Amino acid sequence: MSSEIDFTENSATKRRERRRSFRQLWFDIHFYLGLWIGAFLVILGLTGSILVFFIEIDEWLNPELLTVSVPKYTVEAGEPVVYQMDKIIHAAEKVSAQNSTITTLYGPRNNEGVFAIYADQESGDWQRIFVDPYRATVTGVRSYGENEWIPDYLIDFIFQLHFSLLLGTNGITLVAIFAILLMISLITGLILWWPKAGQWRKALTIKRNAGAIRLNFDLHKTFSFYFCVILGAMLLSGVYMNLNEPFVWVTQQFSPATRGSQHQLVSTPSEEMVPIRIEHAWAIAVAHFPDGELKSITAPDSDTGVYVVTQRNIPGLSAFWSERYIAIDQYSGGILDVRAPDARRSAGETFLDWQWPLHSGNAFGWLGRILVFLCGLACPIIYFTGVIRWIQKRRIQKTKKDKAQPGSLLNEQIRRVQ
Repeated sequence: MSSEIDFTENSATKRRERRRSFRQLWFDIHFYLGLWIGAFLVILGLTGSILVFFIEIDEWLNPELLTVSVPKYTVEAGEPVVYQMDKIIHAAEKVSAQNSTITTLYGPRNNEGVFAIYADQESGDWQRIFVDPYRATVTGVRSYGENEWIPDYLIDFIFQLHFSLLLGTNGITLVAIFAILLMISLITGLILWWPKAGQWRKALTIKRNAGAIRLNFDLHKTFSFYFCVILGAMLLSGVYMNLNEPFVWVTQQFSPATRGSQHQLVSTPSEEMVPIRIEHAWAIAVAHFPDGELKSITAPDSDTGVYVVTQRNIPGLSAFWSERYIAIDQYSGGILDVRAPDARRSAGETFLDWQWPLHSGNAFGWLGRILVFLCGLACPIIYFTGVIRWIQKRRIQKTKKDKAQPGSLLNEQIRRVQ
């Protein structure tokens, strides 16, 4: 009978030791990743919070460049503005650098906004040309160099810092790797946090009148928990944007019917047809789908490339994310593909289409933007409370070690006498 009890006790002891060893493993992974990679989370979080409102901030800093006065007749009419797209594009072409090609056009975000037109040069340099949508006049131009390390403009600097740490192509990959490691740290932190039965309230709240050590610990665990879903979505979507092709490939393994982006579609070249211009692509999109505002138009990047027209704020499309992507053949003007929340898509395509709206906060309107903004501000709190927690634990361990050393009490008494 005693042997059976001993065997049971030994088994229970082994299970406890196994749990301790696993918990120590999760702690080590969480600790080292958080300590060394978490510093970059502070940079990514704070710059991400700023970029949630980058358009508003840029307009506030550069009103003469990025905002215009609305003509009276437009306000009185109370109807959607019909842009003279050919004149707007012609105005941009007149000031663009020699041998440059317009690649992308972004529509105004509101009635006071401007068109932002991107023109790429053969040298690799490029420009952003801003055009008044009502008067078809250029309000200003920003020029960029291919090998430009630090952008000249504040918002562009923050963008570069956020997605590449100012390290170019290598930085883009590095940020994606950091995001993956931070997701692992987030998961292991959640495992360590997971409370025992009956202790959920303690795990989800900050203790009142707590000492400095307990308060720091509570701040770390509560901020990490309440923002873990949003932060995980931000990190995952960041990997999608910085390592797009591998991310899409992995998604396709779980959802084989998933296609890549619309840019994988091809136009059919024809000697009898001349490629249509950007304004024609927009007219075709509006003719088929008149219920959306212009967000952007991406021009074909090759002889077989396609136009991609993006519409936003489409009535009745979706309560959370209301955008439509329309792929158009650059020769025939035929619509090759339409992707939107109401279009037929695979699970993988739906998953991919949600990544940018989630990352930017646009998926849930103002609520989404505010949540993403607050999540970015929470990153420094999560990191620095984690570092303080590590310092506190080291001090405690050192104190225990000193007390455990033979003669430590005697040495203390000798020092007091001296």
